[in-house]
Amino acid sequence: MTKPARPPKMTPLGRKIAAAILGTTLVALALSFLLNAIPMVNAYRQEGVDKARSLAELMARSLAAPVDFDDPEAAAENLRTLSLNPNVLGAAVYLGNAAPFAVYGTPPDFASLAGPGVTTSLSALTVAAGIPCGSTGCLVVLNVSLAGQWGLLKSYLVSGGLILLGVFVFCFKLAGTFRRRLGDPLRELTEAIGDISGSRDYSRRVDYRSDDELGVLVAEFNAMLERIEDRDDRLNRHREMLEQRVEERTLQLKVKQLELLKNNRQLYSEIRRRAQAEMIREEVERINRHDLKSGLSLVIGYPELLLQQGDLSAEQVKLIKRIRAAGYRMLDMIRNHLDMFKMEKGVYALNRLPIDLVETFCDLEEELAPQLNSSGVRLAIRLKGRDVVGDETYSVSGEGPLLRTMCRNLVQNAIEASRPGDEVVVSLEDDHAGRPGLTVTNPTPVPPEVRERFFEKYVTHGKENGTGLGTYFAALIARTHGADIAMNTGEETGTTLRITFRR
Repeated sequence: MTKPARPPKMTPLGRKIAAAILGTTLVALALSFLLNAIPMVNAYRQEGVDKARSLAELMARSLAAPVDFDDPEAAAENLRTLSLNPNVLGAAVYLGNAAPFAVYGTPPDFASLAGPGVTTSLSALTVAAGIPCGSTGCLVVLNVSLAGQWGLLKSYLVSGGLILLGVFVFCFKLAGTFRRRLGDPLRELTEAIGDISGSRDYSRRVDYRSDDELGVLVAEFNAMLERIEDRDDRLNRHREMLEQRVEERTLQLKVKQLELLKNNRQLYSEIRRRAQAEMIREEVERINRHDLKSGLSLVIGYPELLLQQGDLSAEQVKLIKRIRAAGYRMLDMIRNHLDMFKMEKGVYALNRLPIDLVETFCDLEEELAPQLNSSGVRLAIRLKGRDVVGDETYSVSGEGPLLRTMCRNLVQNAIEASRPGDEVVVSLEDDHAGRPGLTVTNPTPVPPEVRERFFEKYVTHGKENGTGLGTYFAALIARTHGADIAMNTGEETGTTLRITFRR
């Protein structure tokens, strides 16, 4: 059994809001105290500098007479009056050299003096003033403490800390109020979402109303729950209806399945019967082809013997060659029957070689001479627009016997469709893309009822002994070679068959 997933650790949003309020308040107060403390300390130090400078100038005027009369004791007596000011740590009178003329307390170092002026450090300052006497370079130097600034800063920090504590307590209570007002509805909304996710109980609602964003969020959440609950009710009703339909369809399918089993048995019996009939037919065809080939061996062999013996007239040689050609043509038809089947199944393996179509059509012209003479039809063979004389070449890649059969079927079909006095034209030339091709043209249009089915099997018209395989087999051979074959026909233009080969 799979354990339920533990809910992720969550920090309430109200607590984050309270922390943000308190953090912002503390940072603001700290910055405020810091920005106030710096000017306060600076003002204290500036006031100390002003007082020390005034005290040094006053002391310089009082020391003028002792210096002029060279009376160190009187000068020291004047310096001891500085004890009334607790911030003065020491004083000394210098008459232009490092040896002090008179000293009080801890005298300042003469080496650090560059003349009248004020030098400050973190906790003390040194002020030097010129003595108005008869000699030059006479100075009175006071060393004044600034330690009072630390007491002032301490008292400021204590009072500021108390204020900060009070403000923090106030802000803490204020943040708690905001946290409750903002966080409690969010917590309730979060709990409702968690409960609904676990129990799938969409009838629960969050009871919170307000005119702010949170109120809108809760209202939309409740509206969404209502829509989901309504959708689930519809889905449940639809599911019950579907279950009922499934039961009905299951029953119907069982009935159909029984009928299908019955039909399958009948189909199996029919397939077996047809397979047996096909085996018998193939066996009969094999026997017939064998018998036909056996008879054709005489038709083909005897003309060869007669031609080898000689003593024949030119007319006799011509007739014997026609008999031999007819025998070979019939042998090709018997062989092509199996080739046609392989091409239809797409399993025929071509044996490609360069084939000269000029030679092929010249041989066909001689072979079809009796048919041309009896029908009164002329055959013209042209290469790139010029009549051939027999020594030209126009090669394509393909299997010779198949291409010869294809060309014979197209030319013979054109001769049979022509009228006495017509001319059948065979043109050999490349197309605009440089691909080799041939066209067979005759002036007779194809009957309208067979135009759409011209290259289909067993389609024939107006021929007493037509089989409807001539153009079908020609198109099959062309497509097996990867060539394109097309037919155009019209009452005025006649019929043109175009075959375009691959380059």
